[in-house]
Amino acid sequence: MLETVNDVCINAACGRILPLRVAHCPFCGARQVAQAPVLEKLPAPPPLPRMPPPVPVAAPIPAPQPAPQPAPPRQPAPAPEPVPPAAPAPVKAPPAKPASKGSVPPPRPPVRLRTWIAAVVVLTGIWFFNKPADKPASVAEQVEAATALAAQCELDGARSALAVLKSAKAPAAQIKRLQANISKSAAACDRQQQRAQAWTALQDSVSQALDAGKPELAATRLTAYVKRWGEDPDTLELDAKVKVAQASAQLDLADACLARSDRGCLESSLIAAERYKRPELAARTQALRASLSQLLERSLLDAVPAPAAGQ
Repeated sequence: MLETVNDVCINAACGRILPLRVAHCPFCGARQVAQAPVLEKLPAPPPLPRMPPPVPVAAPIPAPQPAPQPAPPRQPAPAPEPVPPAAPAPVKAPPAKPASKGSVPPPRPPVRLRTWIAAVVVLTGIWFFNKPADKPASVAEQVEAATALAAQCELDGARSALAVLKSAKAPAAQIKRLQANISKSAAACDRQQQRAQAWTALQDSVSQALDAGKPELAATRLTAYVKRWGEDPDTLELDAKVKVAQASAQLDLADACLARSDRGCLESSLIAAERYKRPELAARTQALRASLSQLLERSLLDAVPAPAAGQ
C-alpha cells in the first residue's frame, strides 16, 4: 500500500523540493505523510531561503526493458496554512460632550457657625448618654453601701452584699465589719418593728379612752408607752391631744361648779385646767375667770350686813 507524499518537504524548517516521491525527506529525514490540519492558532515560522535543488548526477542508462507502469496516484492538495485572524481595530470612544451650563450644580454654601455648635451639642449629649460605665466600686465602698442598707432596715440587700463580698474573697476585716453592722442594725430594726406595733396599739387604746370620757386613763397609757419606748414627734402630738382633753374635763367641772355657785370648786377647777397651759382653751378659761370674779363679788356683797333702821 503506497503512502501519500508531497513534492515539497512537509517539514517547514526544511521546505526543499523533493525530486522523487519518497516516504522520508532525504535532506532532513521528516516523514512525508499528510497530517490533519491543525486547528490551533500557531505563529507562522519565519520564511527560510530556499536552497537550489541539487543537480542530479546522470546514471548509466541501462538497456530499456518494457515494463508496465502503474498509474500515478492522485496527489492531495497541500493543506493550506491557517491564516491568523486580523486583530480587531480599536474602537475609539466618542468625544465627551461639554457639559451645558444648566447641568452644573450650584456651589455648596459654607457651613455656618451655629450648625457646628448644634453638632457639638448633639455629640456631647450622645457621649453623656452612651459613656462607659464607671469603674467598679472598691471593697470599702461596697461595705459602706451595705451598711447604709442595713441602717435603713433593708437587711436582705445588706446580706446579699455580704454574700457577694465573701464569694469575691474580700479582706476578712471588711467582712467582719459588715457582719457587725448588720447584726447591730438587725437588733435596732427588730426594736423599731416592735415599737411600731406598740404605737399602733397605743393609738387605739387612747382613742377608746378619750371617746369614753376618760382622759386620765389615756394619759396613764401614754405615759407607760413613753417610759418604755421614749418620746418622738408622734408621742408629743398625742400628748398635746390628751392634755387638751384633760383641761377640757376640768373646765367642764368648773362649769358645773359655777352652776351651783360653788366658788371654791370653781376656783380649784380653773387652777387645774390652767396647769395644762393649752392655748386652745384660753378663751374659755378667761370666761370662767370672769364668772369666778362676779361670783366672788356677789359673795362679798352678801356678806356685808344691812344698816339698822333709823340710823
